[in-house]
Amino acid sequence: MKTLKIIVLLAGLALIGGCEDEPTCYDDEYPAAPTGVNSVTGDESILIYWYAVGENDIDHYSIYRSDYGPDEDFSRIATVSESTTEYTDNDVVNGHTYYYRIRAVDNAGHRSVFSDYAMDTPRPDGANVVIYDYHDGANYNRTGFDFYAHNRVPYNTDDCDIFLDYDTGLNVFFINVRFNDYYIQDYGYATNFDEIGYAPEAGWSALKEVEAIEGHVYLLKLYHFEEWHYAKIRVQHLENNQRSMTFAWAYQTDPGNRELKVKSGAVKHPSVEMVSR
Repeated sequence: MKTLKIIVLLAGLALIGGCEDEPTCYDDEYPAAPTGVNSVTGDESILIYWYAVGENDIDHYSIYRSDYGPDEDFSRIATVSESTTEYTDNDVVNGHTYYYRIRAVDNAGHRSVFSDYAMDTPRPDGANVVIYDYHDGANYNRTGFDFYAHNRVPYNTDDCDIFLDYDTGLNVFFINVRFNDYYIQDYGYATNFDEIGYAPEAGWSALKEVEAIEGHVYLLKLYHFEEWHYAKIRVQHLENNQRSMTFAWAYQTDPGNRELKVKSGAVKHPSVEMVSR
């Protein structure tokens, strides 16, 4: 009888202490869902990232995507190791919105519930585009930029969205929007183009022009084909001798989508006459 009591007591202690270090222990604990799921918009690509789950038995993360909505038809598109907390989805189309959720999976194969979703809409972008002062007749065909076609164009054509104006007296560059129903604002200095990911609802310059400053990002609201589109540029370099501006750009092809706070940098300065279209 005494031996039986000791066996029962030892069994009870084992249940109380758990079996964390036992290789034959059955794991019925499910991992927590990943948090902090977010995205970075790209050109035909979307970067998804999240916070690591702070548990020592995580085996991998599964990435799920829906092409239709935050609560519809999520399918697993990839898995990454437990030490990886980001994934780049290159199987996307510019102008379409995608939704993502993440699951953590532990060594026993237990899956967490879905994380909160992140949504993103990829858009075309580019860099190292050079346009010239609109007074420069030799570079007339490269004085403006058309975001819709991703081309440099003459400043006074209907396809032009922005053009460059260099004031020789002030030794200052200005970025002008071509039409009265276009808008621009200076968001301020940014070390990384991706720091500015969303166009605001307010803060647009009533002057239709802003001073161009190296390193600054400028947001644009453009009326294309009877629909609003948003764009951004970052001034990479200003060249006084050539009267030129080099910039990076991004343009949202999905109408009304602001995926890309408000700091007005407008400067009053005479420019070519604005027209409406």
